[in-house]
Amino acid sequence: MKQIITLYLSLLPIALMAQVLPDSLQLEAFLQLAEARSLDRQQAETDLELAELDFRLFRASQRPQLLASANLPNYQRTVSEIVQPNGTVLFQPIRNNNSALGLRLTQAIPATGGTLFVQSNLQRFDDFEGNNSLYNGIPIRIGLAQPLFGFNEQKWAQQLAPVRLTEAQKQYRADRATIRTAATRLFFNFLYARTELDIAIANQESNQELFEIAQERHNLGKISDSDLMQLQVSLLSAKRSRRNAEQTYRDRAAQIRAFLGLAPEADLPYPKRPGTPPKVTLEPEAAIAEAFKNRPELDHYARRILEAEQEVARAKGQGGFQADLIASVGWTRSAQDLEQIYQSPLNEQLLQVQVSVPILDWGAQRSRVALQQARLELEQRQVQQEELDFQTDVRQTLQQVQNLQQEVQLAQSLTNLAQERFRIALESYRLGGIDITNLIISQQEKDLAMRTYIFALGDYWQAYYELQRLTLIEF
Repeated sequence: MKQIITLYLSLLPIALMAQVLPDSLQLEAFLQLAEARSLDRQQAETDLELAELDFRLFRASQRPQLLASANLPNYQRTVSEIVQPNGTVLFQPIRNNNSALGLRLTQAIPATGGTLFVQSNLQRFDDFEGNNSLYNGIPIRIGLAQPLFGFNEQKWAQQLAPVRLTEAQKQYRADRATIRTAATRLFFNFLYARTELDIAIANQESNQELFEIAQERHNLGKISDSDLMQLQVSLLSAKRSRRNAEQTYRDRAAQIRAFLGLAPEADLPYPKRPGTPPKVTLEPEAAIAEAFKNRPELDHYARRILEAEQEVARAKGQGGFQADLIASVGWTRSAQDLEQIYQSPLNEQLLQVQVSVPILDWGAQRSRVALQQARLELEQRQVQQEELDFQTDVRQTLQQVQNLQQEVQLAQSLTNLAQERFRIALESYRLGGIDITNLIISQQEKDLAMRTYIFALGDYWQAYYELQRLTLIEF
């Protein structure tokens, strides 16, 4: 089933592209393609997978661990010196096998940082020179290894692991939203280039027509040489603008192909201008609350503070008074018969406390603790400032979206009026009602209005998806 899903996901971008590319490059379809094919999407998935594997590794370390060990065979044949009671040395041949088997079950105790263990060992010694065998075994031993007053690595790992996983899961959603934001910017760069090319083509065609009309009027003596030359300059300028626009359009198309992973020679349809953007009605405080709930920032801040507090605890626990407790009870015995090891073992007990006390360190321990404490306080201030900056970003982006909603409507009305005015001016010029100067002014106003509208539309959609990225809300 997993292989089928993987195959489906791998074919999905191709299917989406087959739907979109033959007709037009629309914004929403382009965003879906970008999300499916972008290298950043693969990186985001890899980061999430690594975080999940790291968390599973942590969870596994908290469960009981069973370890089997063996030293089998352990045979040696040599000659070794044997010190005699009178101090002399004899060289005796040695030929033996000293094998061992063991099982050890351990369980970490995060609350205390200790380790509970249960073990069982069996050892057999064969002396081939003396032709005898001896067994030594520990049927069972139960014990505890417990650091006292030291740094508890397990406790901090237990606190940090869930926070890191939650942060990674939310970061994955944030990364996908970032891909959409970047793709929106790329799409509108492509649309800007296409709009400039359309304007340049239309201007060249209209200037060509006007120049031909002007030539006829000039031949009839109705316009001056200056007016004719002005139209000729406008025509040449329009041709140059078209060449520049064509080059810019090719460059933007190449960026789209690279972003989608298409071949350099792949055909691209014209980008389609998106329609009226959806209206966003959201209060700033609600946007901030959703942002902190959905995005990884709060978990990121919490992790950084926890890591700084961990370093303070580490500095306090690793440089001062150290004590380790080792205690165990069990049964052990050595015998010539294996059965005797398990039938009548002897009781064993162990209690050991190891202590380490620094006598003279010239203030190194205090300095280590003070250093980490200062870093913790700095981290707290930085987190507080970053949280305020993030809230400001959300508020400003929301305000920008709401302002641009009105600006887009105004720009659209202006471009409609400017286009209609140019149409009327062009007809008037053809009929001789206005001079070339007024026509050129009308044309420039028409082009400026269209550029203003497209830029306002692009600014709005980019701010719209930026607000989605900051809040992870699907409006």
